[in-house]
Amino acid sequence: MQTGSRSFAMMMSIMTAAVGAAAVVLLAGALTTMGSREAAASPKFTQDTGKPCNFCHSKPPELNDQGKKFKANGNKL
Repeated sequence: MQTGSRSFAMMMSIMTAAVGAAAVVLLAGALTTMGSREAAASPKFTQDTGKPCNFCHSKPPELNDQGKKFKANGNKL
């Protein structure tokens, strides 16, 4: 009966490792998704205003002072 016990223990060890690996992958995916933000800027703003991206952004997606004024003015210069 010891052979059966060893097989069972080995199978449980493999399953535990697989579940742990799956948990790590799921957690990493969730953290990646939660940490990213959708950017609201688009090439359309550049086309409409004639200004380059760095007119409103110094470190995208964060707005610089000019970008904050642009946003507060309803995206109009």
